[in-house]
Amino acid sequence: AAMLRRSCIVLAALGCAEAFSPSASLPIRVPRVAVSRGAAGVVCAEGGDGSRRNLLQGALGLAVGAVLPSVPLPAAAADGNTCIMEIKTTDGIQGTIEIELMPDIAPKTVAQFKQYVESGLYDGTAFHRVNEFSKKKVLVGGDPYTKEEVFCNDIDTWKGAKTCSNGAGYGPDGWIANGKRGSGDDDKATRNLWDKGGPPGWRRDGLSKVKLDPEFGGKHERGAISFRRFRKPESAGSQFIINLSDMSKEMDGNSAVFGKVTKGIELLDKMDSKMVLKSNTALDFPRDDDKFVTTWSAWDRPVARQGIVSVKIN
Repeated sequence: AAMLRRSCIVLAALGCAEAFSPSASLPIRVPRVAVSRGAAGVVCAEGGDGSRRNLLQGALGLAVGAVLPSVPLPAAAADGNTCIMEIKTTDGIQGTIEIELMPDIAPKTVAQFKQYVESGLYDGTAFHRVNEFSKKKVLVGGDPYTKEEVFCNDIDTWKGAKTCSNGAGYGPDGWIANGKRGSGDDDKATRNLWDKGGPPGWRRDGLSKVKLDPEFGGKHERGAISFRRFRKPESAGSQFIINLSDMSKEMDGNSAVFGKVTKGIELLDKMDSKMVLKSNTALDFPRDDDKFVTTWSAWDRPVARQGIVSVKIN
């Protein structure tokens, strides 16, 4: 190593001497070279208009880099595509879900999802639909009206007013009153807003201020996550569907898959689709072709809160 350093110094010195030699022939213009850094330090200097000084600086940079100890440079920040979702339910399911995002398939959709994550829109929400029909099962989440705190959105755009939840769809005890147990702190008015929540300015119809260009690629296989859309192709807001069964027949070509669960799907499988009450509407899977639109039962509202504690991007 020492011999190599001495060789580099000699080469650098020769370069300097040649640069200042009376017979040295310099180009009229030396192309501009950006300063770059390696493990040994600065190895290139910025070029200029035929300047011997710049050549000398470049030679000296090589020499200094050869004799200084290697200094590791900080790695560039990675554009993470792993989503970490922490869940905790009232009926005892708790753990971490990992979702690998797919910007190669749906770049705009992934970017939109990341914006919602970074804004904290999903933190403290819940899966408000756990639907099992004809031996298939999906989860629906991402509605900020399911937060156990006040949430407002301007969905009534024609009124110029905001619609706010009371933030207690389940209440502190985490249950909806049902035939098997009571609950005195859950708020039905808040639950009536579920399925209508999304990012600021979004609503399910053509009056929405938020529109997402359709990227209807990918397979809706088990573990796939896609944005939930409504009648129009660009109508997706923040709500998403996680498939616990293969839903290719119902959804391929009509919804945007943007990721897949890679760890923790067994926790999602445990979410109870039997202890449910009736949602305000049936669950359907809109299409843009002439094929039959699949519609599932409205009996899919969990009586125990299926909470999403936080969502982060790694």
